[in-house]
Amino acid sequence: MAVHVWGLVAIIVFYLLIFILGIWAARKNKKKGKEATSEDILLAGRNIGTYLGIFTLTATWVDGALISGVAEGIYTSGLSSLSMPLGYCMSTILAAFFFVKKMREGNNVTMLDPFDRKFGKIMTGFLFLPALSGDMFWCAATLSSLGTTLTVVVGLDHWIAITVSAAVVLIYTLFGGLYSVSYTDVMQMLFIFVGLWLAIPFALSNPLMTSLSETTEKWVGTLPNHDISTYIDILLQLMFGGIPWQVLWQRALAMKSSRLAEVMLYAGALGFVVCTIPPLLIGMVAVSVDWNATAYDGELPFPADDLKLIAPLVLQYVCPFVVSLIGLGAISAAVMSSADSILLSSSSMFSNNIYKPARMGKASERELIWAMRVFMTLMAILTTVLAIEITSIFALAILCSDLVYVILFPQFTSVLFVDGANIYGSIAGYVLGLIIRVLSGEPLLGLRAVLRWPWYEAETDFQPFPYRTGCMLLSFLTILLVSYVTNVAFLTGWLPRRYDVLNGIVWYSESKPKEPSDENWSAQNEKNEFVDLEILPRRKMEVNEAEDDGSEEVSRLEQEPLTSN
Repeated sequence: MAVHVWGLVAIIVFYLLIFILGIWAARKNKKKGKEATSEDILLAGRNIGTYLGIFTLTATWVDGALISGVAEGIYTSGLSSLSMPLGYCMSTILAAFFFVKKMREGNNVTMLDPFDRKFGKIMTGFLFLPALSGDMFWCAATLSSLGTTLTVVVGLDHWIAITVSAAVVLIYTLFGGLYSVSYTDVMQMLFIFVGLWLAIPFALSNPLMTSLSETTEKWVGTLPNHDISTYIDILLQLMFGGIPWQVLWQRALAMKSSRLAEVMLYAGALGFVVCTIPPLLIGMVAVSVDWNATAYDGELPFPADDLKLIAPLVLQYVCPFVVSLIGLGAISAAVMSSADSILLSSSSMFSNNIYKPARMGKASERELIWAMRVFMTLMAILTTVLAIEITSIFALAILCSDLVYVILFPQFTSVLFVDGANIYGSIAGYVLGLIIRVLSGEPLLGLRAVLRWPWYEAETDFQPFPYRTGCMLLSFLTILLVSYVTNVAFLTGWLPRRYDVLNGIVWYSESKPKEPSDENWSAQNEKNEFVDLEILPRRKMEVNEAEDDGSEEVSRLEQEPLTSN
C-alpha cells in the first residue's frame, strides 16, 4: 500500500504536538533535586483539579478500542455491542457511589494498597497479576486500533504505526508521570470530540448512503434467545469488572478531596456517553453504505480479519480525505490518551506494591522511580507485540476485564467492605476463581470447556449459562466462607495461635483502652498506647478534605480520638 504523504505529514505534526506538550508538562511540574518523590509522579501531588480530572478520566475511557470496537460491533452484531460502553459507564458511576470514600480513607497511593495492609505483600503480588493482564489486553487492543487506522488512512505498515505510537507515548509518560498524562489528555480529548463529531455529518450525507431508517434491521441487529444470558453475563462483567482498575483510581486518588473525586467520576461517565455516539453512528454508516460503489477495492463482504478496520474504512472511503485525517487525529488521540494511562497504571502498581516491599523499605525514591520506568518500558514492548498480532479489537476489549471481574472484583470488594476478610479467604477465593474460570473455557482464546455449566451445548462448545458471573460469585462466597471459618477457628481456640502461619487473623488485646479526656486528639493519642497507627494518616486526610470543602467538621475531627472502636 502506498504511503499518503500529506497524511503522513499530518500525523507527524500531531505526534509532535502531543510529545512537546507532554515534555512541557513534565518540566513545568517537576520538583527540584531530591524533593521529587514517586508519589508525586503517580498522583501529581494529589492536586489534580476538577476539570482536569474530568478531561483525563474521559480521555482514558474513550480509547481507540472503544471507537474501533463499537463501530466493529455495530457492523457485526448491532446494538447489542453497546454492552461495552454501557458497562464501563455504569462501572464508573458505581465506583463513585460506593467505593470512592472507602478508597480515600486509607490515604492510598494505588488500588493495591488496601490489599497490602490487610493481606500482606505476597498476596498483593498475586493480585497484581490479574490487574496486569487486564492492562496488557487493554493497551494491546487500543494500540491495535491505531495501527489499523494508520494503515488504512495513511498507508503505513501496521507494525510501524503501532511501534512509533507506543514509543511516543512511552517517552513523555516516562518522565512526566501523571502530570504529562493529564495535560496531554486535555488536548487529546479536544481532538477526540471535535474530530469524531466533525466526521459524522459528512458520512451521513454521502450520496452512496442508504437512509438509516431503511437499514434499521441491519444496525439494530437481533439477539437470539439463547444468547440473552451471555449478553447479561458480559454486561455484568463490564459493569463490575470495570471498577478495580488502577487507571480509574489513579485519578480518584489524585483529586483534592473525596467530594471532588465523586464529581469527577460522575461527569466522566457523562462524557463517556457523549463520546460513544460518534463510533455508534460510524458503525451504522458502515452497515448502510453501498461499498461496491465506493473506491474500496477489497474483498466484500469483509473477511473476519478485516472487521477491525470498519471505523478507518468509513473515514477513508465515505468521508472527504481532509475529514478522514481529522478523524484519524481523533482516533490517534484516543489511543495515546489511554495507552499512557495504562502504562502509568501498571508501572505504579509494580513500583509501589511489588518492588518497594521486595526491597524491605530500603529503596530510595529515585530507585522507585527508575523501577517504575524500567517496568513501563517492558510493558510497552510487550503490549506492542500483542497489538501487532491481534485479530479482533472488540473481542480483546471484552476479554481484558475477564480476570479482573472473576478474581479481582470480589477481592477488592472484600478488602474494602468486609472487616472479617483475611488472607486465608483471599487465597482460597483466588485459587478457586482462577481454576473454575480456566476450566469453563474461553472461545476467544480457543480454550474448550472442561467444566460444563447448566445447558452446555457440546456440539458448539457453547455455555449459555452466565458462567463468568458464576465464577465471580463462587470466588466471592469462598472468600467470605473461608475467612469466617478461619476467624472463628482461631479466635475461639479451636486452632492454636501458632497455626496462624500467615498472620492473617486479627488478634485483639484482652485489655481495653482508656477513654482519653484531653480535648486535643493529637496530644491525647501520643499518650495512648492503644491507638491504631493506621488511623492517623486517614484522620489527617479527613481534616484536609474538610478544609478543602469549607466544612464545619474540621473542629469535630480534630477533637475526635484516634482510638479504634
